[in-house]
Amino acid sequence: MLTRNHRQEVMARAYVQAIAGRCGLTGSLRDFDYGIDVTLHDIRRRGHRHMESGFKLDIQAKSTTTRNLTVTDVVYDLDVKNYDDLRDPQVGCPRILVLLVLPEDEARWIEQTEDHLLLRNAAYWLSLKGQGPTRNQKSVRVSLPRVHLFSVQALESLMERVRRGEPL
Repeated sequence: MLTRNHRQEVMARAYVQAIAGRCGLTGSLRDFDYGIDVTLHDIRRRGHRHMESGFKLDIQAKSTTTRNLTVTDVVYDLDVKNYDDLRDPQVGCPRILVLLVLPEDEARWIEQTEDHLLLRNAAYWLSLKGQGPTRNQKSVRVSLPRVHLFSVQALESLMERVRRGEPL
């Protein structure tokens, strides 16, 4: 059986892929962990054919069962190595952190009936590009604005910004 942490990671990836699928994007999961978990690829139509446009978004997907919520933010302790990967200004593809907040009780993570498959709680996104280095050795506390809900509308907006070459 997978560890609890790996089960949480699977949930985070599934959340990202479900939102991406609803947006009409494809997702590539990584075989090896070099700081990115999923790359989302923009699809466009050319004539009668659909094809990748070349625009993409890299995602580091994390999850937590610790509900560090304030009125405005979700607070999360991100490993320094992930922080450094996400803040790197010298990357060719935009990248963001997506944090899924799950219930503490694993039995409540998913509910399934014939009518629906429900993955509880929500995910939030954050761009750390250009943030300064840290002196911390283990983790960096980051605040993800709760208005940055990782939703269909948010991902469509993010991909539009990627297409225009705008910072996230």
